[in-house]
Amino acid sequence: MDGTAVSPHLPDKGKSNIAKPLALLCLFILVITIDSGLMYQVLNPAFSHLKWLTGWYWAVPYIIGLYMMMSFSRKISRSYILYVAIAMIGLSFIAFMILDRSALSYIVVNTLMLGACGVCDLFWWSILGEMLDLSANPAKIFGIGLSANVVGVLIGGLIGKFFTFSGAPTQNTVAIALAVVCVTLVILPLLFRQLSVLLDEQALYTALSVMLPDRQDKLSAYLAQFGILSAREREVAALLLQGKTYKKIASELSISENTVKTHVKNIYSKYNIQSRGELIDLVFKEEGPVRQ
Repeated sequence: MDGTAVSPHLPDKGKSNIAKPLALLCLFILVITIDSGLMYQVLNPAFSHLKWLTGWYWAVPYIIGLYMMMSFSRKISRSYILYVAIAMIGLSFIAFMILDRSALSYIVVNTLMLGACGVCDLFWWSILGEMLDLSANPAKIFGIGLSANVVGVLIGGLIGKFFTFSGAPTQNTVAIALAVVCVTLVILPLLFRQLSVLLDEQALYTALSVMLPDRQDKLSAYLAQFGILSAREREVAALLLQGKTYKKIASELSISENTVKTHVKNIYSKYNIQSRGELIDLVFKEEGPVRQ
C-alpha cells in the first residue's frame, strides 16, 4: 500500500504486492544459509572421525526443531522463536571453537546448529507457501526462495573451503559465522514488519471474500449509514472490498481509471483512512471512528 491510494497493479481477490516482503525474506534466507555452507565445509569435516555418530545424529535435532516449530501455539510470536534459533547458530560456532572434537562436543555443536536450521527452514518455507497464494506465478515465488537457499549454502561452502585450504585459524570461520548472525538480526525486524502487513491484510481479504456473498446488503448499509459517501463512491468502495483493481473497477462502472483514483482518495479522506487494508478492517469489524 502506498499510504494514499490502492495500487492499480493489485491483482484480483485482494492479492497484494509481495515484491518487498519477498525480497527481504529471500535476503534473510540467503544470509542465514551462508552459515549452513560453513557448517558443511568446516564443522562436519572436523568430526569426520565419528562416522558412527555423524552418520545419523545430524538429522535428529533438525527433526526435533521442525516438530517443535509445528507444535508451538499460534499465540507465540514467530519472531521470538527465530531470534532464539539465530542465537543457537551463533552459539554452535562458539562451541565449535572452544570445545574438543569428542562425541559429546559433536552432539552439542550439531544440536545447536541443526535444531536452529530446522526452525529456520520451516519458518521460511511456510511463509513462502503462504506467498504462493498471493502471486499469479507461484512457481516463480518458489523458485526465487529455493535459489536464495542454494546460493547462500554455496557462498558459505566457498568461504569454508577457502579457510580450510588456506589453513586459516578457526577464529576466522567463527568471526564470519557471527557476522552472518548479526546481519540476520538486523534483517529480521524489517522482515517481520513487512510480513505482518502482507499476511494480516490477506487474512482480511480472505475473510471478506467469504463474507461478502451473504452480506452484500449489510455491507452497502454499513457504507451508507454515515451519510458521507455518494452513490458512486459506495459502488467503488464495494468493489475495492472485493479486491478489484482500478482497471476492473473502471471497466465495471464504465468510468476512467483516473476517476476511480479520485473516488478512492475521497473515500479514504471521508473515513479518515489511508489504505484499502484499513477500509477492509473498518468494514470487517463494523466499527471504528469516522470523520463526519
